[in-house]
Amino acid sequence: MEAKEFRELVRSLFKGNIKGTEYDKLFFYLAGILKRQGGNRLPRNEIPEVTRGFIVKLYAEKDKFMNLMEDPAGLRAYIGVTAKNFLCDYFRLKNRDKAIPESEIDPNIGKRPEYINRVPDLKIIRKYELLELEDVFNKKVKPEEIKYFCYLYDSKRYKCLWGDKSDDAIYKDVSRKKYIFEEFREEIKKLQVSEELMEEFIKTKLSEICEKLRFEICKEAEDDAS
Repeated sequence: MEAKEFRELVRSLFKGNIKGTEYDKLFFYLAGILKRQGGNRLPRNEIPEVTRGFIVKLYAEKDKFMNLMEDPAGLRAYIGVTAKNFLCDYFRLKNRDKAIPESEIDPNIGKRPEYINRVPDLKIIRKYELLELEDVFNKKVKPEEIKYFCYLYDSKRYKCLWGDKSDDAIYKDVSRKKYIFEEFREEIKKLQVSEELMEEFIKTKLSEICEKLRFEICKEAEDDAS
């Protein structure tokens, strides 16, 4: 998410006019920040509630963030630092089998907007996770490199992307491009993507991309042959 878009979502949150889909998008983005900073110490099933608590904190301290609205990158960086400190408190109390009292996070607990208490459905969070993964794929994988991922997904079905090259030639070509997969793997590590989510991405998004490519290239090859 671009810094300016993030700034506008935060501004809407603080003003109380944020829409449902915008709130879900902001919620997911903040969940991603917390997930990356929390690492293995923050179990997946705790992320939604921890994110809700963090949003409560942001809203309670909105005045100090409003001063940074003219500096979107600075605002995002400061919220990142705030997330880190929030998690330190969370883990410290968790080790003592305690929770951060919401009255301590937000003294005006009874006056905040109702949407601040909402946790999006996990299906919505999953949708945004898939969109983020797809965004990374589109940014990091060049159009001419997509066929290598398709080959790994189903070598027999997508070998036609190499035209009339032999199986051996295709295999050698794919082997020379191993760095593409390694670079993408490093990128998704930063997102702490689960194997389950990666499998869902492959079965839905990647298969869709590969089928589109197969229709375009392999059909052209068939037309040329005829």
